Formats: sequence, structure tokens, C-alpha cells
Amino acid sequence: MGNAGKKRAFPSITAGACVAAVLALGGCHGSASGGSAAGGSAAGGSAANAGTSASPPAPGSAPGSAPGSTAAPGGCTRDYCTPVDWDTGKATTPLAQIPPFAEPLNVVISARSTVSLTAIQQALGQWQTVSTATEISVTGIRLHCISSETADVTGSGYVPQHVAWRLGGCVDGNALSLSGNEDHVRIWYQTVPGSIYGAWFMAASYETMCLVKNGKLQTAASDKAYAALHPGAAYHCVDGGPGSITTTHPDGYNDAGNDFSAAIVAAAKGKGWQVSERTVTVPRQASSGEGGVPFDATVHVLTVRT
Repeated sequence: MGNAGKKRAFPSITAGACVAAVLALGGCHGSASGGSAAGGSAAGGSAANAGTSASPPAPGSAPGSAPGSTAAPGGCTRDYCTPVDWDTGKATTPLAQIPPFAEPLNVVISARSTVSLTAIQQALGQWQTVSTATEISVTGIRLHCISSETADVTGSGYVPQHVAWRLGGCVDGNALSLSGNEDHVRIWYQTVPGSIYGAWFMAASYETMCLVKNGKLQTAASDKAYAALHPGAAYHCVDGGPGSITTTHPDGYNDAGNDFSAAIVAAAKGKGWQVSERTVTVPRQASSGEGGVPFDATVHVLTVRT
């Protein structure tokens, strides 16, 4: 998923290592030597220009402590200040069949919240922090957990996410991608006058493993032998696109926003916190993301209070 500068350079891997991964996980993530790829939290390198994700402000810190944060130019409400753009910056990919695309900011943690982002993450349980610098090794294959994207929620320009979460983290997250259940979010911070924690803008999406075969994208599950013998063909697509393995999440962006918002509500109630959710319709410059997967103008705004 993407923005300008969000390319992921995949490490070269051997066919033997990929076969082992296929047997263990049902698939393999890699790319052509010297190539790069876009696509959410697929295995791959960090963004070419963005570097690692910026550090978020410490829990409980005063507004203005986030890296590069300024007051957003739009009008401010008690929930957030209107961002410059409700979409991420555009991304390019090395695949001619996928034109440059943007992705939606579809979830907001309201500035009226009195529960920190760290506490919300802990309540969610299986959502682990990952960064562009995080690497793991699965059957000898080096994987980068997530790539960088940019957004402008402050008026100071498009900047990389301050933090990113992936359901299941690196290893389990890659396994979940094989069934199209790999949900993840990239998160940007915004100061809001009078708020303890400010607002957090999130881009959520489901991704699945796919292949580039004969110039087209197809599900990796449809040809595991090809995936094993051509590790450079492995790619991550937003579920709902041509790489989908299942139809569990046919609208990879909208479903992810709905499900992640619901997960926060459930986690907050489990902690005995007060939680409210409302949806707003926002202006967007784009209506579809990677591979032409559509998204609507809906944003979930959540307020979590002790």
C-alpha cells in the first residue's frame, strides 16, 4: 500500500529456502533481484527514501512532542484537526499492471480520549509494533516486517508513519497473509489544542500473498510450486484485488477499517473503559488503492476514556 517513496526492496532468496517456507507456511515472500515492491506489510525492505518510522510521542506527553508535528491547517474539533489530505501520499510499484495509488486514512483515535495509544495496543493483545527496521528470519529467509508510507495530517508535509501495528507481528502476520487475514495499520500523530494525547490517524488494510506470473497478478495459493521455484514473483496485494486467496475480506480497505475499529471497541469494553464510535464522511482525492481495490469516504472516529 502506498505512497511516494514507499518501495520495498525484497531480499534475494533461494528456491530451496522458499520451498521450505511454502511447506511451513503455504507460501513465500520475496522479489526479483534488484527489484522492489509496494504493499502494506508484505515482506520486504524499508522505504527507499523514508527510512525507519518516526518515534511516536511518549504516553502522556504534552501536545507537540511528536516528531515534526504542528497544528493542522484545517479547522479543529474536539476530536481532531482536519488533515491536509485524508489519503496517504501516492506510491509507485515496479509492476506495470499496478499504477501509482493512494490509500485511505480510515480510523481516528479521537483527541478526546483519555487512554493512551500504548494502553489501547496492550488491550488489543495480538497487535504488535513493527517498523521498517524490524527483521526476522523464517526458514532462512530474511523478512522486513513493514514498509514506510507517508501522510500529511499536520500541514507540515508528507511524513512516514510514526508507528505501525501488525496483527500477529512479523511471523504470524506473514502466515495470516496467506489466507487474506493479515490486518495492519500505519499510524500518524497530530497535536490538538487542549488534548492530553492528541489524535491518531490510521490507515488500515487487509493484505494477502499473490504472485506476478506472466505479467499478471494471481493468488499464490493457486500455484504453490511456481511460488517455490520463483521467489522473485512473490508479492503482497490488498485483499479484494487480483491476488486474493479468499473472499473473506472482499473490500480490503473498508473491511480492515470496520474490523479494526470493532476490535478497539471490544478491547476497550473488555477493560471497562468508556468507548464511543461514530463515522464521518470525508473528502478523498482517490476512490481506489493498490490494484484498483476500492475504498469509500468513511472514517471511524473512536473516543476511548477511562
